[in-house]
Amino acid sequence: MLVSKTIVPNRIRQARISREMSIHDLAVRLELSRQVISQYELGRVSPSMRVLNNLSYILKYPISFFYKKPAIESYANSPVFFRSRKTTRKKAHDASIERIKLFGEIGDFLGNYIDFCEVKMPKFDYRSDLLDVDLIERYAVEMRNFWGLGLNPINNLVGTFEKNGIAISSIQLGTSKIDGFSLWSNGRPTIFICHDKNSNSRVRFSAAHELGHLAMHSDVYSNEDLLGKDIKEHLEVEADIFAGAFLLPKETFSKDVYSSSIDHFIQLKAKWKAPIYAMIKRCEVLSLLSDNQIKYLSDQMTKRGYWQKEPLDDMPVERPVAFRQAIDLIMENNILIADEIREDIGISYDELEEYCFLDKGYFSTDIDNDNQLIYLKRDI
Repeated sequence: MLVSKTIVPNRIRQARISREMSIHDLAVRLELSRQVISQYELGRVSPSMRVLNNLSYILKYPISFFYKKPAIESYANSPVFFRSRKTTRKKAHDASIERIKLFGEIGDFLGNYIDFCEVKMPKFDYRSDLLDVDLIERYAVEMRNFWGLGLNPINNLVGTFEKNGIAISSIQLGTSKIDGFSLWSNGRPTIFICHDKNSNSRVRFSAAHELGHLAMHSDVYSNEDLLGKDIKEHLEVEADIFAGAFLLPKETFSKDVYSSSIDHFIQLKAKWKAPIYAMIKRCEVLSLLSDNQIKYLSDQMTKRGYWQKEPLDDMPVERPVAFRQAIDLIMENNILIADEIREDIGISYDELEEYCFLDKGYFSTDIDNDNQLIYLKRDI
């Protein structure tokens, strides 16, 4: 197992932050002082086995997690792009970043045994100033052309991303204020989609939005740049425009819009698998409808309560499969058993199922390797 002989102090801090707990919160739960918790996290004092057991119980990480060697944070200089509301709590952002690190460690672990799909991303002509709509439109078409997608609706967006080397995970953050976030991790574009809303069209739009960040912004901006409110807001608008252009190409989508009826847009949603609100915005960007027609559609969205829940939101949610297939192969070929995977990665079965988009109770079900995307390394 990839563990050290002593407790790794930063793992205590990582576990605490990933659960959105402050030092004070953890101290209260452990019935210890804040100073003692700080000493644990700084490595000045090592917790007793009794305290470690309590940490494991409260923070919901197995004991092995706290002994696990720290990961090489090769993504430290990569910006993390959040698709979130302005009122999102800092704790939720910080927890998300720590969980990104854990997901990266899962990928690194599986990469010891599995060859994942090669990363295929086009090289755009990056600019550090704000991008105009026409340039973003061009980028979206270039991305589609690079992946050979044509200009018709993309049937399985998540599957398309995985086939082109993008790692995708789904986590429940218990908040409706974060739709997704992304970064480049160890040379691989990585997207987290928060499934708290569990709407396939919203998942697809969030994924396309994050693709826009990864393609247009990652080589230009650093985390420090993202601290600027005005810059961040502009980047969010640019990523939204990219998502609309990528999912709803001007040449083909515009031909489908022939009415300003909200019921017409429900029909369009069935074909294009994009949120109604995103299609209305796309019509505004492309000037396909007048200002009065856009206002009418927005009013209809409000009147029918569609801003909260749209028709057809119960369509099956697209699911990433690469990490599941990796675990399938490792177990089917008797390389590792489930307990060894859990202990080496250092998280519970429930959380491993969540990160890897596995069915609940997956580790007690039979293995199925249909439609294989990844393969065992030849030297295993």
